[in-house]
Amino acid sequence: MKKSMAWLSAFACLATFAVATRAADSKAEHKAITNPESVVYDAESAFEFLKSLNGTWQRTGGNHDYGTKSPMSTFRVSGAGSSVVETIFPNDPSEMVSVYHMDGNDLLLTHYCALHNAPIMKFQKTNKPGEIKFVFKGGTNFDPKVDMHVHEGYMKVANDKTIKATFVVFTEGKPGQAMSSTLTRKDGK
Repeated sequence: MKKSMAWLSAFACLATFAVATRAADSKAEHKAITNPESVVYDAESAFEFLKSLNGTWQRTGGNHDYGTKSPMSTFRVSGAGSSVVETIFPNDPSEMVSVYHMDGNDLLLTHYCALHNAPIMKFQKTNKPGEIKFVFKGGTNFDPKVDMHVHEGYMKVANDKTIKATFVVFTEGKPGQAMSSTLTRKDGK
């Protein structure tokens, strides 16, 4: 019994240390990338850039508002640095959430849409500086051959305070409306 308690105590100490160390590491991970518009992103550097977006952003332009009165987006790092959660139109009935995370060497984006589906997109490297591109990988609660869904898109980084996001909606398995908006940092970081 004493051996079991000793092992359990040792495990609890190690687990506590690991969680504390990871939490400290995740706080240090949110560093701004110098000249993000000139980077040719791979999956890892794109994810690090997404972490640097932590904060509040003004969303302008485009025709993808679902009648919302909340032209904002927020980004926050979650899961001890393992994911970035983007909330589009926060606190609005049309609020949507996109979650970015690494799956091995792949950067994935799952978009929880106002269309009541959740397309999954995978980062695809391009040779264009400042471009973070996502291509369709699958999803839930829709048939991509029939149902409307966000299928692919990219972010074009203008600088550390301005990003243009363009995503394409597919219907009946064909590209349709491209939705573009400009995100501008609001919180002065």
